[in-house]
Amino acid sequence: MDNWIKSPWFTRIVSLFLAILLYTTVAIDEANTSRSNDIFLPTGSSDVETMENVPLQVDLEEDDYVVRGVPDTVNVTVEGPRSVITQTVRQRNFDVFIDLNDLGPGQHEVDVLHAGISSQLSVYIEPRTVDITIEERSTVSFPVEVDFFGHDELGETDAFASEPVVAPEEVDITGSSAEVDRIAMVKAIVSLTDLAEDGVINDAPIRVYDAQGNELSVYVDPSTVSVEADVSINDKRYPLTYELSGELDDSLVLQGVNLNPVSATLYGSLERLDEINMLEPLEIDLSEIEETTILEVDVPVPSGVTRAEPETAEVEVAVEEAIEDTLDDVEIEVDNLEDNQEITFIDPEEALIDVNVIGTQDDLDDLSSDNIRVWIDVDGQVEGEFYADLQLDGPEGIRLSTEEERVRVRIE
Repeated sequence: MDNWIKSPWFTRIVSLFLAILLYTTVAIDEANTSRSNDIFLPTGSSDVETMENVPLQVDLEEDDYVVRGVPDTVNVTVEGPRSVITQTVRQRNFDVFIDLNDLGPGQHEVDVLHAGISSQLSVYIEPRTVDITIEERSTVSFPVEVDFFGHDELGETDAFASEPVVAPEEVDITGSSAEVDRIAMVKAIVSLTDLAEDGVINDAPIRVYDAQGNELSVYVDPSTVSVEADVSINDKRYPLTYELSGELDDSLVLQGVNLNPVSATLYGSLERLDEINMLEPLEIDLSEIEETTILEVDVPVPSGVTRAEPETAEVEVAVEEAIEDTLDDVEIEVDNLEDNQEITFIDPEEALIDVNVIGTQDDLDDLSSDNIRVWIDVDGQVEGEFYADLQLDGPEGIRLSTEEERVRVRIE
């Protein structure tokens, strides 16, 4: 036994056992100390926070492109120490963006990136990727129309004492080439009620529409215009008249022309309305009439007047089939023959001529030579032979003609 105890292997085994026992004791003691410190001196805890509606920025240095399909905002969730999360959520001094600098025109799926968030936090972005379209940029100039609203509040129509003045008259519109090609209307939206207060609106917003009336998402420069107009309105009524031009076909006779309505109202400043005595007549071209027809003719609007009401008038041009007849031996009268002069008809030999008449059957039934006047005018003629033009006059609606347009006479 004593020899075994004195053996060097016994000493080595006992030493190893004591070393293991010492290591175990120290480890247990440190673990207990650490657990105690965690209970009484907490150093931090993990937390999760979601920030909604974080603006999504676009990193694109190329000015010749526009981007469609980018959402305005995204949701950002962070996880980590509570103190770091609290500071991040409160300050929001970080960026969320998509980097498009290495991409060209076309459709792309790109990652949503972030910068400026502490590395102590785990970051989750919803959505993680977005589908966008990069297109060529285009800029065009368009004239600005004015779209008024608030008629009911003002108690007036869209007539003004003076034409509205828009400044500037044109705006520059920038967008993708496809969107710019769709532009049909560019309008300034103006409240009549606001305009009536002092006659001017300085910040009327601009809206851009396609042919179907859909508003387009494009950049407008400037985005507002000023509109000036005198909303005070006066009106005055004027009779409508007509003026005939051209000739009916020989197979037709004009029965009458009827206007509906027979008057129109002009809107404008009182001063300008007082200067207008009458409206220009409605133009009616008889050469285009082949049967009784109702025409829609624009009511003439004088300069300086806002508008006319109605804008058009109905004009009924009534015609009938023509009947031809002849009145024989109608006397030719002589006008302006001096008392000391005598006139002799050479060709024809007598002061008589046949007159062709064209009209409706009813008109011709009531027609006689007493209703027709044929004459020549010899005012200023000296003695001798000459030709004198025949002139004809008869009832309205009757067309008159003769085989000869002039006669040969002699004055002595």
